[in-house]
Amino acid sequence: MRTQPDSKSVAAEQPAIFTKRPLSRLKFLALSALFLIAGTASAAPIYDTGQLNFSTSGQSMWAPGGAIQFEDSIFVGAEWNNLGTGFGGIIGNLSTTTINTNPLWWAWRACKATINFLCGSEPNPGAVNTVLDTRTGARIDLTTSGKLGLEFGYTVDSGSIDALADLSATAVLPDANLLLGEFFNLNPTSLLIDGSITTQSPKAEAYINAIAKLSGSVTAKACLILSGCAEGTLNLPTVDVEQPILVVDPNSLQILPGLPAPLPDPLAEIALLNQEVTLSGTLTPTPNPPFVLPGFKVSTALGTIVDTSPTGTPEFEVDLASIEVQAPDISTSGGLDGNLIKSSGRDDFLLARLDIDGVATMAGAFPPLGIGLTLIDIPGFKVGAQFDALDVDAGPDLGITQDFELDPTLMVRLDFSAPLMIDGMFGPQMFWEGAWDVLPNFALLEKTTTFAPTFWLDAALTNTLGIDLGLSGTMDFFKFGAGVTVAGIDLLSIGPISLNSLLGLSNELFSTPKLRIPIYDIPFTLGGFGEIQAAAFTITVPEPGTLLLLLTGLGYVVVFQRRKSFVPRMLS
Repeated sequence: MRTQPDSKSVAAEQPAIFTKRPLSRLKFLALSALFLIAGTASAAPIYDTGQLNFSTSGQSMWAPGGAIQFEDSIFVGAEWNNLGTGFGGIIGNLSTTTINTNPLWWAWRACKATINFLCGSEPNPGAVNTVLDTRTGARIDLTTSGKLGLEFGYTVDSGSIDALADLSATAVLPDANLLLGEFFNLNPTSLLIDGSITTQSPKAEAYINAIAKLSGSVTAKACLILSGCAEGTLNLPTVDVEQPILVVDPNSLQILPGLPAPLPDPLAEIALLNQEVTLSGTLTPTPNPPFVLPGFKVSTALGTIVDTSPTGTPEFEVDLASIEVQAPDISTSGGLDGNLIKSSGRDDFLLARLDIDGVATMAGAFPPLGIGLTLIDIPGFKVGAQFDALDVDAGPDLGITQDFELDPTLMVRLDFSAPLMIDGMFGPQMFWEGAWDVLPNFALLEKTTTFAPTFWLDAALTNTLGIDLGLSGTMDFFKFGAGVTVAGIDLLSIGPISLNSLLGLSNELFSTPKLRIPIYDIPFTLGGFGEIQAAAFTITVPEPGTLLLLLTGLGYVVVFQRRKSFVPRMLS
C-alpha cells in the first residue's frame, strides 16, 4: 500500500520547490543585464590638445617686459637693381602675311589686267596666312644689380632672452552615467615636451662695414632673315663681401676683424675696458761695470707705466706676472632639463698669471728659459720680440656666471556654451580660469555643454648671477712673438706662435673645478608668450535608455519573485 505523506512534510518541502525556479530566472536576468552592461560600456573618451608651441623673444633678463634694444644702420654708397645696358641692334620684324593660293584667281587677275573683258566673275582667292620673318642683326644686353659702399651701424642690448616651450594637455571626459547636477572632474594633466633658452648679457657695439655686392647676367641674341633668331643668357660670377672695417665694443676697438687666415684677426686692436697690466724684470747692457743693470717695468698695451731700469735700449726683459681685466660678454643657450628649461654661461672678468719660469730665472733657480728684446720703448711707440724655450704660466681665474631656470605652468581659460556649477563657487558660471592641472569639479545644468579652452603660460624665470673662481695653468714650448705698437695699436704683430699650436696640441697644463658663488637670484614672470586657442570639447548628459529600462524591469521581477516565495511560508 502507498503511504501518503503527512501535511507537515508537504509543507516542509514546498518552499524548496517554489524558491528554486525563481532563483534560476533571477540569475538569468542578472546575467543578461551584466552582458548588456558590458556590451554598452566603453572606455572614457580622452581630450588631447596635441602639442602647444609657445615662444617669446626680446624679453628682458632682469624684470618683466621687453629688453631695451636699439639697432640701426646707415648705408653710404651706390645701390642699384636690374640696371641694363647693351649694344648692337636687330632690324626687321616678325609678321603674318595673307597669300592667295588659287591659280584661277591669279589667271582671272591677269585677264583683268590685259584683256579686261570676257574674264568672267572673280573666283575664290583661297587665302593662306604665312609667317614672314625679316629680322636680321645681333644684340648683347648686360643687366646688373649691386651695392657698393660703407655701412655705419650700432646695436644696444640691455640683456635679452628668447625662449621656446612646447607643452601638451589632456583630460578624461566623463562616461555615459553622468547625471544633470552631478559633479565630475576632468582629471587634467599637462606635460612639458621640449623647450629652449638663448640669452645675451648687456652689450653695446658700433661698427663700420665695407659692402661689395654684385650680380648680373649677359643676354645675347642673333637673327638672320628668314632663319629666325637664337638667344642665350649667361649669369656672371656673384660677389658678396661684407668686411668689418672698425668694430667698437666696451672691451676694445678692433680694426679689420674677421680677416681670412693666415692674416691676424683682427689686424689691429686697441684695448678699452679690456686692459692687461704686465710686470717684467729687465736687464740693460751698459759699457761700464757691472755691464748689466737690473730693473723692473710695469706696462700696458698703451705703454709703460713704471720703469726702474736705466734709460736706453736695447734691453732684455723677462715676464714675471700679468693681470687682465675685461667686461664680461655672456651668451647662453640651453634646453629641457627634467621639468625645467635651463641654460648657463660664464665669461672671464679677471685673469691673474704668474710666469713661473720667469720668476725662477730672476731668482737664480733656473737659467733663462725665455727672454724678450726691446729695441725701442718710448711713450706711444714700442718695437720688440719675445722668445721662450719653455713658458709656464699659472694663476687664478675670476669669472661672472649666469644661470637661467624657466618653470612654465600651463594656464587656461574655459568658456562654457551654457551656465554650469563649479565646486567652491556660488551660482552658475560662464567661464573659469587658472592652472590646467588643478581644474575644479564641474556639474552640468543642461544636457550639452561645450568647453572652449584658451591656453597661456605662467612662466617663472630665475636669473642667478654669481662669480666663479678657479686655477689654471698653461705650458708652451718654443714660443715666439714680435710686434710694433704705436699708441696701443699693433701695427705689426707676429704670433705668439708655439710648437704646441703648430702641432695642433693644447697648451693647458691643468685646470681646477671652479668654485661657484651665487650673488643673488632675480625671480620674475617671463612674458610675451601669447595665447593659443585650442580645440573645444563637448560633454553631454545621456538620455535614459534601454539599460535603465532593463534594470527597472529587473527590479520589479526581483520584488515579485520574493513576494511569491513568501506565500507557501505563510501557508505553513
